[in-house]
Amino acid sequence: MALPFLTPDSNRTTLVQQTAFSHDVQGRYLCNSWSEVAGNGGDPFDIVVIGAGMFGGYIADKLFRDGEDIGLRVLVLDAGGFLVSTHVQNLPRIGLGTPNLVAVTGNDKDPGTQAVVWGYPWHSNQPFPGLAYCFGGRSIYWGGWAPRMTDADLAQWPPEVAADLRANYGAVEKEIGVDPTTDYIGGPLATALEAAFTAAAGAFTVDKAPLAVQAQPGASGLFAFDKYSSAYLLADAIREDIGRRGQGDLNPARRLMLLPRAHVTRLFTSGSSVTGMEVYVDGQRQVIAAPLLAPTSQLVLALSTIESTRLALDSLPAPRIGSNLMAHLRSNVTVRIPRRVFAGLPPVPTGLEAGALIVRGTTANGRRFHFQVTTAATGGSNTEQNMWVAVPDLDHLDVLAANQDSAWVAVTLRCIGELKGDKTAKPGDAGKSWIDLTRPDSNQDGQFGNRRAWVNLDPSQDDLLAWRDMEQKALDLALAVAGAPANVQYWYGGQWNATPPAVPLPPGDGRDAIGSTHHESGTLWMGTPADSVTDVFGKLHHVDNAWVAGPALFPTAGSANPSLTAMTLARRTAGAIVARATPAPSPQPRPLFTGSLAGWQMAGAGGFLPIFGTILETQGGLGLLWYTRQVFRNFALKVDWLSFNPTDNSGVFIRFPALNASDPANDWRLAADRGYEIQIDDRGINPGPPVTSNDPKHRTGAIYALAPSTTLASRPNGQWNTFEIEAARNRIRVTLNGTLVTDYAPDGSRAAAGHIGLQNHTGKVQFRNILVRALPD
Repeated sequence: MALPFLTPDSNRTTLVQQTAFSHDVQGRYLCNSWSEVAGNGGDPFDIVVIGAGMFGGYIADKLFRDGEDIGLRVLVLDAGGFLVSTHVQNLPRIGLGTPNLVAVTGNDKDPGTQAVVWGYPWHSNQPFPGLAYCFGGRSIYWGGWAPRMTDADLAQWPPEVAADLRANYGAVEKEIGVDPTTDYIGGPLATALEAAFTAAAGAFTVDKAPLAVQAQPGASGLFAFDKYSSAYLLADAIREDIGRRGQGDLNPARRLMLLPRAHVTRLFTSGSSVTGMEVYVDGQRQVIAAPLLAPTSQLVLALSTIESTRLALDSLPAPRIGSNLMAHLRSNVTVRIPRRVFAGLPPVPTGLEAGALIVRGTTANGRRFHFQVTTAATGGSNTEQNMWVAVPDLDHLDVLAANQDSAWVAVTLRCIGELKGDKTAKPGDAGKSWIDLTRPDSNQDGQFGNRRAWVNLDPSQDDLLAWRDMEQKALDLALAVAGAPANVQYWYGGQWNATPPAVPLPPGDGRDAIGSTHHESGTLWMGTPADSVTDVFGKLHHVDNAWVAGPALFPTAGSANPSLTAMTLARRTAGAIVARATPAPSPQPRPLFTGSLAGWQMAGAGGFLPIFGTILETQGGLGLLWYTRQVFRNFALKVDWLSFNPTDNSGVFIRFPALNASDPANDWRLAADRGYEIQIDDRGINPGPPVTSNDPKHRTGAIYALAPSTTLASRPNGQWNTFEIEAARNRIRVTLNGTLVTDYAPDGSRAAAGHIGLQNHTGKVQFRNILVRALPD
């Protein structure tokens, strides 16, 4: 679809919009318009993911890849547009950052769009930076610390979920760059820092910093992605989908589409299922429902903890939604220690120095916390000023190294502590945290007349005691590392001081606001129907087809940054959605063609014409119509076929992989190379060379080029024939019109499971009564 140009273009042949400054290549090549989504002509969408941020982008990628074998179509909706496709710190210093915290108690307090894409969708008693309305969301800004939850944290989770997290943390850590740990941090200062903190740890646990940064590629020949963002993951999946199925925004074979600037305001339900949604696309009201959605479509709420909860409260209300709101208590203790204190550290920096560690502990009242420890010989108080910066200029790098402090090492202990949730909290409860909808009021309503979320974050007395104790423990540990009061100075009040600050640390001068962490969680937590909102796979208990991705699922939060755990849960949820959509093998015959080509896809040239809702007829070209919705292992396939002329040629293919998964050209020949063709050609033409006829391995009923048919059992042209094909474990048997014509034992070089397809080759062949049933394993 051609879009209007923002600047004149005499050529007007490109689909890429232009401004006076740039070409919108990435936005055009990744996103789709409403008309493309609504009018692409493909099968209905099986899954709608609301939100293309950190967890929406991540789960959409998993659904796309895990659903390949059953042809799932995924539509991703996001209220923002495209900004960048990677973490902002992977880019040159173009100035993208988060805005200041703002307490928005009503529309009259809303400052509007900040820092290009940041907005304030909810109202609250606490200041927040809001949400990043863009492809990738906050994942293109987040800090990168990705620790696991501890065993003490997971002891309060459903046991099977805790076991699944432990089993799969490692895979996600590799995926986001946590493993190998801190592969881009090393050198004398990093080594000395770890030794000093380990020696002073006492009851603390010291470990390498779990940073989501991949400095080295995962395999030879690949590029490292540096700091992780799900934007890159989703962008790559979209382009892979387009590459597999050919260019064209209206290609009906597309399985993954992203619709930007789509604000979902409410969901429609019938009984216990979501049947559609109201969405404002570029400010225009649209409805996404059948026939755009499949009858068995699934919905994933993946906005943010707060916005997913708002949508659930507004459209899918149920007891407990909005309770158990958790966040994190955060403070910063920065000190400087003489270089001479660190054993083995050269007296003068020999290169650019940096180090990072994670230190875990527990407060006196049993709250978990951790310190994100960073260090640098910067000569100032910012220990991270060189850690997250792309510096391509080697001369500038030399300047940074030369300007390091040769006397002091600065160390920051960023304290992250647990603000516990209350699963009995209700709107209006003082001293508790919860989410509700704002009252109907023009000063509270959302942009499209919907009610906003009201977020009440109110730390309890136990929270405040834990916060204070965490800060004191950070000061005590810093002193222990220094070895003596004379060896440490403390940064507060805008200067270095010889005495430690008093606790609690002052707001803004050590202690951060509660809403500053982006770590809200828990309001749609997992568990049993009696004491939670969602089940152990993230599905709302009271809704048959609505799921959640993100930290809203957490029963408890501990102190761990939520990203790693929420992404690991998203993998689990994606697997559950795909498993639900995967047809269970049935011993009863089931038709694969019921009158429409929904669930079927064409590879190669030509096509198939449905006739009378019961017959499929080949239409020119050379290609394959294959059933995308199921992989068949042990099965019996019955299909009637009819040829009109002696030269008609076709076939039935079985046990081949999804064609577009391995072949960018979507060429049907992959089915011939890796699957099995039961031939339809009474002449038995062997294409040679040399070309011969009446070849048993190329005759009707043969498994093409692999196993001969023992006899020609087809009826005269113009009469219907019946194939009965049994593929059971390591044996394929073909019966034609009641006569067993082929009995073949594969050698194991080809897959024992795959798809089913019909070939159009030469002439005109018709098919009907395509029935399949499962055989015992």
